Amino acid sequence: MQSFNKLGIILAFKINQDYIASAFCENKDKPEMHCNGRCVLAKKLKQAEQNEEKQRTANLEKANVLFFCKLNRLELNGSQVLPTTNDFNPFYLKFKPSSFTNDIFKPPQDASA
Repeated sequence: MQSFNKLGIILAFKINQDYIASAFCENKDKPEMHCNGRCVLAKKLKQAEQNEEKQRTANLEKANVLFFCKLNRLELNGSQVLPTTNDFNPFYLKFKPSSFTNDIFKPPQDASA
């Protein structure tokens, strides 16, 4: 609807240009400027642009939606966070995978068979 607003202003100006030039033009006493009411058209278009900007900001204010979310807190006891000395093996910190990880595992052959 806003895009048709400017078009409507321009069409109304073109239809009534002679009347606007004679009644509302600020430069009708200066015919050498050949304004023909375009000063009135420029004011109307500027006013329409300001109205559209006000509507845009009003629509943006309406469009802002607040989203509330309840956050569940996870509370952990100290014993669950810190590893106990009995369960922790420092070997895993120094563990390096061997080069044999890519080999195909072959189960041992049963010698008794």
